Amino acid sequence: MKQLVLVGRLIFGAWMLASGINHFFFSLWPEPIGYEPLAIQLMAALVHSGLLGVATAIQLVTGALILTGVLVPVALCVVMPISTCALYWSVILDHQPLGAVLAIAAFALNGFLMLVYLEYYRGALQPHALTIGEFSAGRRSYDFLFVNPNGRTPRGQFTAALITLLIVVAFYAFLVKGLTAHWCLLMLLFPALVLQARRLHDMGYTAWLLLAPAALTIAAFALWFRIVSFGTPLDADVPIAAPVVFIGFALWCCIGGGQAEPNRFGAPMAA
Repeated sequence: MKQLVLVGRLIFGAWMLASGINHFFFSLWPEPIGYEPLAIQLMAALVHSGLLGVATAIQLVTGALILTGVLVPVALCVVMPISTCALYWSVILDHQPLGAVLAIAAFALNGFLMLVYLEYYRGALQPHALTIGEFSAGRRSYDFLFVNPNGRTPRGQFTAALITLLIVVAFYAFLVKGLTAHWCLLMLLFPALVLQARRLHDMGYTAWLLLAPAALTIAAFALWFRIVSFGTPLDADVPIAAPVVFIGFALWCCIGGGQAEPNRFGAPMAA
């Protein structure tokens, strides 16, 4: 097994390093341009945008790291998206047998070597890993604030988390434009509802009260995406009513006091 790993590492590292050298320094072999229309279009876009240079620069650096034994687990992880994209381009778009075999081989080697270094990725593979500043004690983590709706969140933690969420909302609302901003804001509806649900639990109320702001918000997004139309009056009123109701619930959660004793949602938590 050890010899197999060494062979695979030498082959893959040399392959990535040579690909980078071929692009930047010496023409060792012709770079693929594609045979099928979609493959040609994508490769042309990569070349003209400069993204192909970024990808081959990653191959150059990671190949050198893998061969020299420096930061190998990181290098394998970083180059994996390049191997995946090459696999898609060769197998799905270009349909050339030799290119497809080489792409499959590169992807398989990349994945095999990552499995060999699996121990180094175990921390990243934890389902609820804590980051800097998060503590399992006291339930001060992203999971308990924005993911798990069961339980209670005290007013102090809720207010701090709400400010963080509002900063993110402002980023998408004022700095990002178009449908990208709308879709990202829609994705933030889930953590916002979880945050308020836990705060309502702390106050002794059911989270089902959030059906009203959630329904209004979804309806507003449906109007922005032009999926539905409720008629002239509602089309103008719903996008205004949705944030007003949502802000009203948020203010209520900021002002309302939590129950000092255990309730049906759990024991109180320290602020």
